[in-house]
Amino acid sequence: MTTIEEIAESRPHLREALGLFKKMETFERLVRHINLFEAGATSYRPESVDAIFESFTSAFDIPEDFLAPLKEAMKLRRIDFTRLPMNETPAFSLPFHEDELATVLFMIGKPFFVSLRNSFKTDSAFWLEGRCPVCNARPSLAFIRQDGGRSLFCSYCGFSGPWHRIGCPNCRNRDPRGLDINEIEEEKGYRIDLCNECRSYVKTVNAHLLESYSPELIDIISIPLDIVAQAKGYRRHSPNPIGMTTMA
Repeated sequence: MTTIEEIAESRPHLREALGLFKKMETFERLVRHINLFEAGATSYRPESVDAIFESFTSAFDIPEDFLAPLKEAMKLRRIDFTRLPMNETPAFSLPFHEDELATVLFMIGKPFFVSLRNSFKTDSAFWLEGRCPVCNARPSLAFIRQDGGRSLFCSYCGFSGPWHRIGCPNCRNRDPRGLDINEIEEEKGYRIDLCNECRSYVKTVNAHLLESYSPELIDIISIPLDIVAQAKGYRRHSPNPIGMTTMA
């Protein structure tokens, strides 16, 4: 597998995003030994919250006091992480801008969703209604498999499973007249699948790229495709691995 350092060397415009992704990897590694998850729960175990925040603030070099209100809310189980994939942020007041809160919750909630996926027993389940069968998220990344089929990837929990070869998973439009494909000459193996019915897009790549990169790294590497699609007025429905939905 290609390392983050090698990618940053060849794609210096992605150095900042890759740096944040490396911090995410550090955070996930630090909490791996902690008992985070109870079957059927919608949030972290309250007993694990101190260790989660210690790991998060250490990985990202953030003053722990900055996140104190969020930490207290999580200890009281006032945050339902299972609502985040449906773009629902907590209804009560926290001293953060809505976009900032959504990004922090996505990043700090990633180990929760990975634990949720690990408790899911069915491999390669179909994405009914275009939503992740584990956590109900919308996809923003897809892979064309060697057999010609398409698998969708979930940026929340990391689940990958099959969906229709042609069609928009976000609005389930399967009429080719409402769909476009945009290929970027400089990015071989990558393309953007655009839906003109709901004005959303899914980045689609050849699965052989998984031999060199993880799905999360592919999402980071292909940020230029997000920029192209969003400049044309199309929307991304789920965050990338560093919590970004809208690209500058």
